[in-house]
Amino acid sequence: MLPSKFCSKSYLVVITAFLLLSFDFILFLSLTRAYESYGQEKYTYYGYVPAKIYNYNLTDNNDVNSGWRLDTGSVAEAALVAITATKDDTHIRVYCLDNGSLVSETTIDSMETHYVLFKNDTFFKVNTSKLANVLLLNYEEIPLDAESVTAYPLPFTFYQAIDGAYVGKEFVFMAVQFNIYLQYTVFALEDAEVTVTREDGNIQTFSLKANGYKRLIWEPFTVYKVESTGNIMIHSGNIDGTTFFVPSAEGGFVGRNFYSLSNTNWDTTESYGYRVSATQDTTVTVWSLETKEKILTANVKANSGLGFKPKAPAIFVHSDQPITLECVHNGSIIRSASGIYGAYGSGVGFFGVKPDEDTPFFLPVESYVEAYVFASEDTEITVDGEVYSIKADSYYVITTPGTHVIRANNKVIVETLNWPSTPEYQGLQYSGTAIPCIQTVDVIPEVTLTPIEQGGFPTTYVIIAAAAGAVVVLLLARTRRKK
Repeated sequence: MLPSKFCSKSYLVVITAFLLLSFDFILFLSLTRAYESYGQEKYTYYGYVPAKIYNYNLTDNNDVNSGWRLDTGSVAEAALVAITATKDDTHIRVYCLDNGSLVSETTIDSMETHYVLFKNDTFFKVNTSKLANVLLLNYEEIPLDAESVTAYPLPFTFYQAIDGAYVGKEFVFMAVQFNIYLQYTVFALEDAEVTVTREDGNIQTFSLKANGYKRLIWEPFTVYKVESTGNIMIHSGNIDGTTFFVPSAEGGFVGRNFYSLSNTNWDTTESYGYRVSATQDTTVTVWSLETKEKILTANVKANSGLGFKPKAPAIFVHSDQPITLECVHNGSIIRSASGIYGAYGSGVGFFGVKPDEDTPFFLPVESYVEAYVFASEDTEITVDGEVYSIKADSYYVITTPGTHVIRANNKVIVETLNWPSTPEYQGLQYSGTAIPCIQTVDVIPEVTLTPIEQGGFPTTYVIIAAAAGAVVVLLLARTRRKK
């Protein structure tokens, strides 16, 4: 047996060593948690700033030979990325992907916004520790210091809820608009009591029945929280030849049920409108959300599409088989009103691709087109039957007009650009769009759709909730805007 004195000393040494090791372990855990919070952001947003942000107009819109002139007011040399936090203590890192540099880093709270400016022809990435709302805005259209303006870079886009789905009961985002027009639309997928809280505490409430909608005026560069008792979707913009993709009510961008804004006064000649893209034979039916009447039924062949101009202020689109739906301009300058050659259609749009899901989409055939497929991890994609590899934080570009089908073994985000090919030196004019989070492209909301009262809307059913993931990013630091 060992002497008791030696045992006491040994015991003391063991205890001391244990305490030191415990302290080191606790320190290690603390550092690890801090690293996880601020070193490895969970949510990622990718984007590209168009290289040619300007547009040319005919001197005389009734004479195609009258010559083209540059609209000097349309020229922009940069884009603004605006990142709005949906939760407190959101850590943000913004990178330039061209050289891999860290451009901006900050931490903001819920309903605060961080800005980063990128020059034209720049690829970027935003990382956030918590889901956020990220906007890509035309910087030329942002008179941040102006007291009186006639326009702001209104995004043509749908917004993600705080869980990353496009259908939800809580949204936090920054409004951007000229504040005399009804430019924001709330669609009710279920009966809903809606509360809108402005960043200064002002509160607005209203009720919507399922399949109803309401258009709203909100103040530019002001953050809003929208809370609802039932599931809703939120869109900004209107219908005027600017590209945007419509997310489905089932989650993601491939689905059978869609809500969107429309138009009661389409130009019958101009080559713009909605387009369905399908990989299987299907029947598409369109209802007016205003009158609850069926306004269109059409068959769509597999691996083709259908263009249509539904005369209604807002619509519901149902398909027997999965489809994608986009609002797009084909690129022709011809129209029937306000100058026969005065049409101009362009835009920047985003959509997500779920793993192992065929996603059809259309790029205008009378336009210059670019589609950038972004991946956050090494990914294999198939585009129109051809297989390509994309490295993490990189992209593959598609420049061929027409209908395409993309499939990927991991989640990817696609950014599309289109602008007219007449004249050959034409540029791309856009105002803004929301950038989806790549981690949340496969989030499926839990929502019950209700039959439209007239016109034979499909049977009520429940969409079951599934995966989750998340979002956001970016340099001109701004916290809560004071009026």
